[in-house]
Amino acid sequence: MKMIKRRTAVTCALALLAGPALAAEKTCCEKAAAEGKECTHKCCVTAHKEGKSCEKCNPNKEDLKLKKDSKKGENKDDAKKDEKKN
Repeated sequence: MKMIKRRTAVTCALALLAGPALAAEKTCCEKAAAEGKECTHKCCVTAHKEGKSCEKCNPNKEDLKLKKDSKKGENKDDAKKDEKKN
């Protein structure tokens, strides 16, 4: 009986911990990047023009991480095109 109670308690605890992790909401910039577009929020556009992150929409600077990743992908694509030309 004790084993069943322990398993139930552990299962409930894991479910409570996993809920927020699975339901994490994407920022506006992450949603736009997933669609292959740029974010169109005024605050994000002005921040991106200055090379900064929009603190309001991206408190953990997720938008700058996305830009770095996209630049890396573009550089790899450019290198592949150059190899094909040669």
